[in-house]
Amino acid sequence: MISSSAKFFTRLPVVRAAPRCATSRAAASPRHLSSHGVVALEKLKEVIDEYRRENYTHELPSRCKKELLAVADTNHDGNIPLEGIEMLLKNIGASDRISRNEIETILCEEGQCDNKTIDSSK
Repeated sequence: MISSSAKFFTRLPVVRAAPRCATSRAAASPRHLSSHGVVALEKLKEVIDEYRRENYTHELPSRCKKELLAVADTNHDGNIPLEGIEMLLKNIGASDRISRNEIETILCEEGQCDNKTIDSSK
């Protein structure tokens, strides 16, 4: 379970042109990020990794990511909303390092664009 929830922050996507806000995904076809999505996801990963290196030096990276995902999942349904990511970034002092637009790009390309959430198991 830990490894599946940590995939959201650790996966390096393949860059290919993709629809900006696809709302459904076929089970057999993987989703690929646009160049903007790759940049936004890399920024988010760097912010999270920097926080982990400064505050979780004696913990496994997966433990840190699991705890951060639990904080971001504000309604505890397994889906992380835009507001949950913004709150997490504010709590770790990084709200100025990634914009709302970049978070929306990540959620639209990796999650569900219509309700701006992402499954925490990604």
